[in-house]
Amino acid sequence: MEGIFKMTDENKLFYKTLVMLCIPIIIQNLISTLVNMIDTVMVGGLGEVAVAAIGIANQYFFLFNMALSGIIGGAGIFMAQFYGKGDKDSIKKITALSVIAALILGIVFFIIAVFFPNVIINFFSHDPLVVKEARAYFLVIGFCYPIMAISYIFSMGSRSVRNPRLGMVCSSISLVINIILNYVFIFGKFGAPALGVKGAAVATVSARIVEFVLLIGYVYFIKEDYELKFGIKDIKGISKELASNVIRKTTPVFLNDTFWAFGSVLYSVAYATAGTSAMAASQIASTTGNFFIMTAVCIAIGSSIMMGNELGANNIDKAIRYSKKFSVLVTIAGLIFGALLIVSTPILLKLFSVSDSLAPDIKKIFVIMGLLMALRTFNTFIVIGVLRSGGDTKYALFLEMGCMWLVSLPITFFAAYKGVPIYMLVALTYTEEIAKFIFGVPRALSKKWARNIVDNM
Repeated sequence: MEGIFKMTDENKLFYKTLVMLCIPIIIQNLISTLVNMIDTVMVGGLGEVAVAAIGIANQYFFLFNMALSGIIGGAGIFMAQFYGKGDKDSIKKITALSVIAALILGIVFFIIAVFFPNVIINFFSHDPLVVKEARAYFLVIGFCYPIMAISYIFSMGSRSVRNPRLGMVCSSISLVINIILNYVFIFGKFGAPALGVKGAAVATVSARIVEFVLLIGYVYFIKEDYELKFGIKDIKGISKELASNVIRKTTPVFLNDTFWAFGSVLYSVAYATAGTSAMAASQIASTTGNFFIMTAVCIAIGSSIMMGNELGANNIDKAIRYSKKFSVLVTIAGLIFGALLIVSTPILLKLFSVSDSLAPDIKKIFVIMGLLMALRTFNTFIVIGVLRSGGDTKYALFLEMGCMWLVSLPITFFAAYKGVPIYMLVALTYTEEIAKFIFGVPRALSKKWARNIVDNM
């Protein structure tokens, strides 16, 4: 512990790079979380039906976002190591592959949301009022997905080449626009019609379009020869070997993030058995919990980039030393933000306009999430920071899927079937984290993950 905070030359460089990477990533991810949180807060005054409708759409967006994370997460392993190696041409080719894959994914999610919204909605609720509001939201928000798919690759990919400020700036501008247009279209201000839940969707789509224009403008017209700026030549130059290697390492990450997100959505299905009010309570708690855990998650993302850069430069021992430092930092961050979540509960209840009937359950959920936040952040670091940085993606897949699908999901659904209260259902989902800790730590200590996967590419 003492060596981690001692100001040696290596530690000074470590913390300087950490701040440069993680602060913009933290700000951007908090902003992304705030977008969904603000929609929930601003429609909160319209009642529990509106909150539940937004909650369903947020679950679908979460699934989309995690699937996208799987694509860029796998590609980012190569981007970070190629950046450490100094191979700009390969980074452009990987960006091209990622954009093509992400765009296909965005179009699939668009088609389902706009043309078959009931397939999603009926998975969570059959309340006719909730279905009506959710349909109105999906018919508009669906247009976000292809736009966001491309934006996400350039924004998240910029982190791997140590330019996280690009995504931060574009997301900040998008957030401000979203808040202003939410106020205008939800409540019908400045002569605009009061669209309610649909107005929140109109605001979000508009904000995402602005974000897309800003990112493309920077990559292709402002920054000269940017690492992610690919063209037809780069697409044609993708070799079978490169594509094969990227797909082999990326597929486990994509499956991991997608099925983990799908499992998280299934938790919401279990929560829905307790009724619309319980679903609204879990949505408020989940959105808020993600906001508080984000800082530690961003440190894990930053650690993946820094350790990947070192592995790509063949500094294996240095990457291992970095992993030890990060393990302490993410645990401390988890403890701090878990305590903050518990302490700020009264303020959060007022912020979300929580009714007296919902308040007791939400208070208990916040306490559970706060107490176990450090465990969750540490496990996130093991998967994202340690295992993925060295391309140990298959073990990461087996670790996360096994602990979720074989442990916590069966336990949670069995408890929901037995009529267990909502706060107990939330607590039971954390059996996943206990199992993940038991099987994840030995793999991290084995150092089998610490590999340079681009040395001969």
